Amino acid sequence: MKKLIFISLLIPLITISIFAQTSRTPLNFTKIPSWVKPGITLVYQIQIGTGTRMGEDFSGASAQGYQIYAVTNIDKSYVYGISLLIVQSISSGYPSLSLTVDILNGKIFLDPKEVQDYVKKAKTAGLPPGLKYEFGPYGDKLYYFLIESSDYQSMERSLTFFDDKGMVQKSSILEKQGLNSSTAGEMQLVGVYNLNMPNITTPPQAVKLSPTYQFYSSVSLFQGYTGMSAPHGMGRYSVASSLGTAFIIDIQGQVRKQALGNFYLGPYYIHPLLLKQNSIISIPQIGFSWNVVGNGQYGGLLTQITINGTPIAQFEYDPNTGLLLSATIPQGEGLYVSYFLVNR
Repeated sequence: MKKLIFISLLIPLITISIFAQTSRTPLNFTKIPSWVKPGITLVYQIQIGTGTRMGEDFSGASAQGYQIYAVTNIDKSYVYGISLLIVQSISSGYPSLSLTVDILNGKIFLDPKEVQDYVKKAKTAGLPPGLKYEFGPYGDKLYYFLIESSDYQSMERSLTFFDDKGMVQKSSILEKQGLNSSTAGEMQLVGVYNLNMPNITTPPQAVKLSPTYQFYSSVSLFQGYTGMSAPHGMGRYSVASSLGTAFIIDIQGQVRKQALGNFYLGPYYIHPLLLKQNSIISIPQIGFSWNVVGNGQYGGLLTQITINGTPIAQFEYDPNTGLLLSATIPQGEGLYVSYFLVNR
């Protein structure tokens, strides 16, 4: 039982990792289809499972949910967007959430001719041992793109299907570690929607700040009950570099890492224009909404993400600068991480 619980807790992390790179396509796929415009939003239904065998014992877990890609802007050859990954454990029903800014090239679109040329050139130049590229037609007006890498210890396979307009319809991932551990995931397009995305041409004031946050971890039902809460370190955010409308955000904490931001959203800010819409993102077809719900505890505007009317996460922002003041985000299995601003 302990093994099953352990894997259940890892499912949100595995899901975020695997679907953050579902389309393991090079960023030099830059031919953008005409249907890709600010506000276009693609919703994929996802399923993932993982299992580990140790001797005669087997442990596994599975989850399902949605991957939402909402295009914010196009900057030269790159398409930027808000990525929302909402996953729910099948066994427990607890949710997890990942909210990021992402480059959507290769994730929501691929040009058939560009992929064909890329695979042909790669094969002509010679692929390294263990690396495999394949491209070809698949049924009526569909194409597939396969990337596989393997060695004597592990194997990773990414298979993407897209139509003649370049829209990604389905992606799958298979990862194996030796003979004892494997993870498989699938992402299927279930809806294409047009959202009201404002034209934002300047970054929010918060981008110029370097805030520090105290992190807490807790076991909670979100509606108010908290079983336990404990400090979980601190983190300082700042812009390391910029390129056009994009920013590389440096995060200094227990582990130093980087994240992507743009004029619309970043890991520690939102553009105030999005807060004036009241509904930041709403997709009633899947019961998803991210709305401004009122005043927060720290002098800002409180926003909540809800699924089928149930709040699962909240973010409070300064309405003038867009700076994140506090946040509570589900990590799966009833675990939450909370952010509280301690220094601007």
